[in-house]
Amino acid sequence: MRRIVLIAVLTAASLAAWAQDQDTVKRAIHTEYMNKPMVVNQQGISGTVNVEKIHAIPSFLGNADPIRFARLLPSIQLNTEIDGGLYMQGSEHSHTLVSMGGVPVYGASHLLGLFSVFNSPHYKGMRYATSAGREPRLGGLIDMELVDTLVRKTGGEASLGLMSAQGTIRLSTGKNSSIIISARQTYLNLLYGSFLKYNDASLKYGFTDGNITWLWRPGPRDKVWIDVFGCRDAVTFDYGSANADMDASWYNGLGAVHWNHYFEDLVLKQTAYFTMNGLNARAAALGAWGSLPSSLATAGYKAEAEWKGWEFAAGAAYHRDQPQNPDVEGYHNNANNAGVPVQHGVETILDASYSRDLGLWLQAKAGLGLVGLMRPGFGSWWGLTPRADLILNLMEYGKVDLHYGLRRQNIFQLGFTNNGFPVEFYVLAGSDYSAPQYSHNISLSYNAETPRKGYSISAEIYAKWLFNQLEYVGTMMEILNASYRLQDSLLQGDGLSWGLNLMLQKQTGRLSGWIGYAFARSLRNFNNPNYPGTYPSNHERLHELDIVATYDFGRWDVGATLVAASGTPYTQPESFYIIGDRIICVYGEHNAHRLPMYMRMDASANWYIKKTERQELGLNVSVYNVLGNENTLGYAMSFNKEKEGYEYSPARFRLKFMPSLAVFYRF
Repeated sequence: MRRIVLIAVLTAASLAAWAQDQDTVKRAIHTEYMNKPMVVNQQGISGTVNVEKIHAIPSFLGNADPIRFARLLPSIQLNTEIDGGLYMQGSEHSHTLVSMGGVPVYGASHLLGLFSVFNSPHYKGMRYATSAGREPRLGGLIDMELVDTLVRKTGGEASLGLMSAQGTIRLSTGKNSSIIISARQTYLNLLYGSFLKYNDASLKYGFTDGNITWLWRPGPRDKVWIDVFGCRDAVTFDYGSANADMDASWYNGLGAVHWNHYFEDLVLKQTAYFTMNGLNARAAALGAWGSLPSSLATAGYKAEAEWKGWEFAAGAAYHRDQPQNPDVEGYHNNANNAGVPVQHGVETILDASYSRDLGLWLQAKAGLGLVGLMRPGFGSWWGLTPRADLILNLMEYGKVDLHYGLRRQNIFQLGFTNNGFPVEFYVLAGSDYSAPQYSHNISLSYNAETPRKGYSISAEIYAKWLFNQLEYVGTMMEILNASYRLQDSLLQGDGLSWGLNLMLQKQTGRLSGWIGYAFARSLRNFNNPNYPGTYPSNHERLHELDIVATYDFGRWDVGATLVAASGTPYTQPESFYIIGDRIICVYGEHNAHRLPMYMRMDASANWYIKKTERQELGLNVSVYNVLGNENTLGYAMSFNKEKEGYEYSPARFRLKFMPSLAVFYRF
């Protein structure tokens, strides 16, 4: 009997100790999670994003989206419900390189920019920078980093919401390999179809996307990735009584093979890839019908080597580009059916950089690159890309970085970005449109953390001198009403951007988030007698305030974001008239007016029904535009039923706020 009692006591004590240990482990895991910052800034407003923690940020359609998260950083200007651009420090959207494992992704937005094509659970993290380094871009970069460790246990996550469903699964495919598969599908129109309106048009929308990444470790010194991605979108606008409608479908695709080999003191990275983007938009109005197909496909190879303080890179890419190619029927003048020819070009890069400590808390980095573009029948263009950084390490008082870089870029992105319809296309430099772009960039940045790393502060001032810029001033009505020549819709000129970015972040603890502020000027001067003087760019926002906050209660967490920004410039139409069946519009001074201030607040809450080291089951509730602000997104032509005629009026996203509900499971 004593033995039985003794065994029972020991068993009870063991179970109590085990439960206490489990509780200690859970608390340790939770503490470790809270001590991981969402954003780690390394140089100015540049660094890495922890994709694991963005689930606490308000989501749209139940999806935690890394690009929407990045737009809350002060270095990236606000985008609206009809603009998916990434305008970083006053640069154009196309100046920012968006990539997946270093491979360019063209057109990385779903649903007019409301969220991106990236499934965050599929990736290791997101790297962002206000300077693209050796890459042929005038602005910064956003790169979704591939997972580089093998999966040992099956895991993944899934979410099911009122508007979309997504899932990611991680599997071991052997001792030295693993695979990650992600997929997402929307059914937005089932519940929200009758509420989705832009201006007076009903909107129908849907998309599908998927990712597959296979990682193989053939030996202790090698890693091989095979990465495949694809997505397709379709949207329709129906203007009902206006006897007008628009629809568009577009796709993205990417395939890449990455191979890293690790020598004793040398790392060699190689990538062969193919990436493509295509769009076909159609519009019908007043008896006319028009189609606007465009596409861009790139096949390339690049290699990088890291040896002690040196970095070397080389690469080549072949581009096949079909700029916007209108096909219009229904009018007497169909001269625009002649077609815009396909463009071909080969882009090459050679680059070397070196980093060295100079003593006295100083570090220097210097690089020199050569960027080339060869266009059959047009010629070739070559240019150097020097850059340098001088870094002062003040230890616990932070770091100061002075940067200069000469940047070059051979691809332009143009289209009706601010009109709410996804009609954007690419053109290559070196043709009748423009020579290659280049810019001189200078910046001074400061980063510091508190000794306990509870807070961080980042600041950056910058200036950019931009040359050989293009701006698209064409409209849909002009394409339908007149013969089309792309060069007639383009303004060529130079630009100047300068500004200030500030960010104060609380990195750890139950309450985390940041306050960011950006001041940005982005000016253009055109080589056209009809546009004398200097004008603000289409995307310029003078002021922007971003507030992000999350609070972790353990079994549930809440998050909220607030964005307040100055309105963007636009060209106000002064009058329009109808001749026969054609609408002729007379515009005022270019970008002489500004839209009203934009403000939006989003909120969300996650309730964890079950939360352990291995599993999470919970419910997400998010509200987009919780304050119900009717932000003016632009001006568009609409049909006035009372006046029985057309007029230019403010265009708004008619759904004042959008709630979403989703169940998620992670294992």
